[in-house]
Amino acid sequence: MLTIELNEASADSLYIQLYSKIKTQIIQKELKPGEKLPSKRMLASHLGVSVKTVENAYSQLLLEGYIYSQAKSGFYISTLDDYRLSHTIKKEYHTKYHETSYKVDLKSNKNNVKDFPMSIWSKLLRETLSYDQERLLETVPFNGMLELRMAIANHLKAFKDMDISPDQVLIGAGTEYLYNRLIQLLGRDRVYGVEDPGSMRIKSVLDHNDVESYMIPVKNHGLSMEHLQEEGVDIIHISPAHQFPLGYVMPIQERLKLLNWANEKEGRYIIEDDYDSEYRYRGIPVKPLYSIDIRGKVIYLNTFSKIVAPGIRISYMVLPEPLMERYADNLSFYSCSVSGLEQLALARFIEEGYLERYIHRIKKTNSLQHSLFMEKLKHSSIARKLTFIEEDAGYHFLLRINTDWSDSEIKNFFLSHQILVSMLSEYTTQPLPEYEKTLVINDSNLSEEQMDYFIDAVLQLNHL
Repeated sequence: MLTIELNEASADSLYIQLYSKIKTQIIQKELKPGEKLPSKRMLASHLGVSVKTVENAYSQLLLEGYIYSQAKSGFYISTLDDYRLSHTIKKEYHTKYHETSYKVDLKSNKNNVKDFPMSIWSKLLRETLSYDQERLLETVPFNGMLELRMAIANHLKAFKDMDISPDQVLIGAGTEYLYNRLIQLLGRDRVYGVEDPGSMRIKSVLDHNDVESYMIPVKNHGLSMEHLQEEGVDIIHISPAHQFPLGYVMPIQERLKLLNWANEKEGRYIIEDDYDSEYRYRGIPVKPLYSIDIRGKVIYLNTFSKIVAPGIRISYMVLPEPLMERYADNLSFYSCSVSGLEQLALARFIEEGYLERYIHRIKKTNSLQHSLFMEKLKHSSIARKLTFIEEDAGYHFLLRINTDWSDSEIKNFFLSHQILVSMLSEYTTQPLPEYEKTLVINDSNLSEEQMDYFIDAVLQLNHL
């Protein structure tokens, strides 16, 4: 007869306890394959429980295949492969996927999370949970919550001179997610282009979608139109308000050249990545290329991960109306990848003016930090060996170091000092001398101590 102790005070019901203990005995071979189990009445009497308790336990074991039944005979132990369940042995687990921490991070493009108005965000989340309970349980529209799309449309009209309909806005969890949707919308049979130097992340997205793509060299603060034509590019990805990583603003002449190129042929489009134009330190934010497009050739991309905080994985794109109609017809079966709660809270954050105030405050804070960093660099003893490029463009600038070291040696030196940097040469396929020995510096989240630590490391590098 089975000897099993059951605890009536346990949070688990009696039948769950009985099921679990019989299963454990089967797995540990205490009950042998083919061995007959006691009848339900007999086991119930032996354990002092109801027949229903035993019946439920046997039913679950039968459902999962641990036992089998024979008509007019009873229940028997199934034959299982010789193994042991991993959960029977407690193990301490350490993930192999984790972010390395650095003393100074000059690569990540993000605001200081301490500046984020968490109390306001928490209040908006609570209000959303209180006032929009029924909405939160409904299916989120494929293109995102109307409230957020309206808030984005109003924001773009007020600050970017973009006159759009909320129906043109598509919400998604991150730029990479939206880019994958764009490739499906525009077609894998098209030829794509990315600025060179430019976003290798976007190039990777294109490569992993098995589409034909090329890095198109930049030239005179614009794109090489010759290479654009020679490679037969149909869709080009650009960052005209703050070119990444060179940092320049694309002049109007070059913008018009691109628009004329797009208008020359059906099916050509420009993907405008406006990832951090809000944070230009001098002058007003540059108007998007989208604002001067009159033929629906520009697809506009932006993300709140850069504008607000990295943890808010909400991006959006504005599609020309014909493309949005095509998306609705062919790709609306994809569910929106952002929860309704976050969308409605963010809509309130924008409409109630918190976003505008936050941008103003962060811009001021980052500008002061940037000015201090530049002052320290320019007044350091190695200033004569440094060249600054696009130093007032926004989140990042270029710092060229006069040294005999190679780019890999420079990067490894900084890594040995727990300083994360990226080299300009990492973002290009062009082996040009002007792209060598140049760091892409993101200084939006640096403390004064980190600035001093970096400058001290540069001093050491030049003394070696």
